[in-house]
Amino acid sequence: MRFVQISLVLVACLLAMPLTARGEDQTVEIGHHHLSPAEISIREGESVTFVNRVEMPGGHSVVADDGSFTSPQLDKGQSWSKLFETAGTFAYHVNEHPGTKGVINVKGVINVE
Repeated sequence: MRFVQISLVLVACLLAMPLTARGEDQTVEIGHHHLSPAEISIREGESVTFVNRVEMPGGHSVVADDGSFTSPQLDKGQSWSKLFETAGTFAYHVNEHPGTKGVINVKGVINVE
């Protein structure tokens, strides 16, 4: 009987918690004329870290097509993270290679309170 009571308390606590558990933040690697992965999905409140994996005079930067973010110039091995706080689809490209494009799909988080 005691086990059942403890189990019910644990279940009640879990149900009372908001469903805002964070997943793992994602990493996008910048290469010569490619992104890996080119399309990713995350949740609101998660970050994407961009890492330049190749040598390029002046470095590489990523720019949102809608102007909502621009990274600094990243030399080989450098990284930059962007926190996404709102749901939506964010198309972006490598500034030095405009044909190198990516998409970040940000899903909304369900709050149950």
